[in-house]
Amino acid sequence: MASSKYSVQYCDKSSILIINSKGLIRHLHTPFKVQCTQAVGRFKTGSFVYVDEVSAGEKDELIYFIGEGAYYHKNFKIVANF
Repeated sequence: MASSKYSVQYCDKSSILIINSKGLIRHLHTPFKVQCTQAVGRFKTGSFVYVDEVSAGEKDELIYFIGEGAYYHKNFKIVANF
């Protein structure tokens, strides 16, 4: 089952940790799959893309690098199973 309720923690430019509501942890390495939850840049709502790199911006906001662009993680849902 895909995770919908989770917290995300930055590890390094090529990985993140996701923690689900039961406390289970997954360490995801790039490229990982995400689904666009609202239209952003050239991506339509509902489209699936792969994250090439991650970064932590000011105020510890997670940023996904997808193709040539940088996008805030709040615009995407991680596709992962626990």
